[in-house]
Amino acid sequence: MGAVARYAYLNARVSVMAARLLPEAQIEALIEQPLREGAGVLAESGVGLGLDESEIEPTVLEQAWLLSLLEDLKVLGRCLSGNARELLIYWIRRFELGNLKAIIRGKMAGSPAAAIREELLDLGSFTTLRLDQLLASEDVAELLRLLEDTPYGDIARQARAVFEERHDSFMLDAALDRRYYAGLAKRVKAFRGEDRQHLDRLLGAVIDHVNLVWLLRYRLAYGLPPAETYYLLVQGGYRISSSDWQELARMGSLIEVLEALPPGLRELLDGADTVSEVQLRLEQESHRIAESILTRTAFNLARALAYLVLREKEMHQVLAVLKGRRLGLSPSLIRFAAGFAALGAV
Repeated sequence: MGAVARYAYLNARVSVMAARLLPEAQIEALIEQPLREGAGVLAESGVGLGLDESEIEPTVLEQAWLLSLLEDLKVLGRCLSGNARELLIYWIRRFELGNLKAIIRGKMAGSPAAAIREELLDLGSFTTLRLDQLLASEDVAELLRLLEDTPYGDIARQARAVFEERHDSFMLDAALDRRYYAGLAKRVKAFRGEDRQHLDRLLGAVIDHVNLVWLLRYRLAYGLPPAETYYLLVQGGYRISSSDWQELARMGSLIEVLEALPPGLRELLDGADTVSEVQLRLEQESHRIAESILTRTAFNLARALAYLVLREKEMHQVLAVLKGRRLGLSPSLIRFAAGFAALGAV
């Protein structure tokens, strides 16, 4: 079956959903517009909360937006089967991984189960974790053992080994993230042809970006040695080879790392002087790649992933604006928090 026949319905559904995406300028305008105008913008995006237009609660909005995203995923998933459907669902599992990390943090801090539960996002029918059982577990070691018979078994087994050796929340978090993105890279490798080409471009870039931010933080902020830093990176990506990552992990300054990057990344990050600015520029590049795939290609799986990436970006930007306004932050600081401007421009 050709790509047109295989993805005809998916392509049509993605096009309909993409038409709802808010232009960045419209979201940025919310920084200084009256909140009642913001309620109309949210309705245009398909997130109608039924709230008083002058009182939009960010935490309620976050949950509503996530449920809207999951509904989109249900529709897209019905168009697919096999590896294609599994990849879309695996991408969204990052939210459930976030719930898992919140439970682990709460357990390590000795927080009551009720307090931990308040931090968790409702994933509706996409929930695979037995939350009551995990919240009732005696400690983190037991919690990780309980995970071994779930879709997170592979992630849990490595995390458990790290926890038993180190009992370090930072290393446990790093192990969970590393195994998740390693699983993402493995699933991309299951595809061939045009699907693989576009998935490599989008998700390979995401893995490169995650690795680079992790490397800078591990080496510069946490002072981890080169060998441990390299071990915590994901094997995969798009533009940087394993041997290049090994070399980058030996470097001891931001400038040294940035100057050693491949030409495209080096030009993108030229002049960045903080890890936060590096992260912002990398996220912006991921969004440009997603927009390019969404608007300039057709009849491929990456187009659906690109839509999900951009829908999530939209969610984070609107939430950053609303939370910033609620906290009384300056417009320039809100622009930075929402990813519209680098910190140096604030």
